[in-house]
Amino acid sequence: MNLLNKYNKIKRLRCFLRGYVYNVLFFGNKAKNLSIGKGCEIFGNIELNKNVVISNNVKIYRNVIIDESAILGDNVEIRCNRDNKIHIKQNCSINRNTIIIGMVTIEKNCLIAPSCVIVGSNHEFSDSKKLINQQNLKVKGIVINENVWIGANTVILDGVTIGSGAVIGAGSVVTKNIEDNSIAVGNPCKVIKSRI
Repeated sequence: MNLLNKYNKIKRLRCFLRGYVYNVLFFGNKAKNLSIGKGCEIFGNIELNKNVVISNNVKIYRNVIIDESAILGDNVEIRCNRDNKIHIKQNCSINRNTIIIGMVTIEKNCLIAPSCVIVGSNHEFSDSKKLINQQNLKVKGIVINENVWIGANTVILDGVTIGSGAVIGAGSVVTKNIEDNSIAVGNPCKVIKSRI
């Protein structure tokens, strides 16, 4: 066995053992085959299910549900505002450096490419006499339906629903709903054709 293969086996064993300890101590042994990389921060009311892979330096903060066989790449950050909830359903892959904030539901079998920003909330700014950071948050939420592919560096803003089977091109800024099976690109994101 060469040195690289030996190193990779040791690395996988460490992730498995780290996941096993988290599973037993924090998730009541519900999250079987949980794999957690180095430098992760997991806080608050989190529900992880079986076969979840959490890569290195991932941050997950309160009120998050991650269903079976989901994969979170390196440096992903998932954070709820106040009493909102983020739900990532079965078999989703969220690639490295992606940030998910606010109230967001990502349905089954979605692919999210690197460096996306998904923000399911917005700051109030109507009172010019108050600092913006002292005003309330408005939350409509984001729903990404089943079998959606979101290209790299895409921004999805609060109040958007992306239909099943849609493809969002890299670098897009999604400010309005996208219909099922649409291919949409641009800033602002617009449908350019249908997949059907």
